[in-house]
Amino acid sequence: MNEKQAIAVAGVLGGEAWQSGGDIWLVLIERPDGKYVVISDEAACEYASRAAFDDGAPEEKAIHFC
Repeated sequence: MNEKQAIAVAGVLGGEAWQSGGDIWLVLIERPDGKYVVISDEAACEYASRAAFDDGAPEEKAIHFC
């Protein structure tokens, strides 16, 4: 998704728009239970924590929007 889309989605879902590089924008959401959700225009992935996402750990759950 582009920057404008990421900002809009983040605003609706209470997350943060974040550029991962190469003009790729993601929405990052930290849940109350500490889980971390990352949304792109291709998938929504759940990680154990922000640290797990930052460290490149595999996601715990993923939904692909194909």
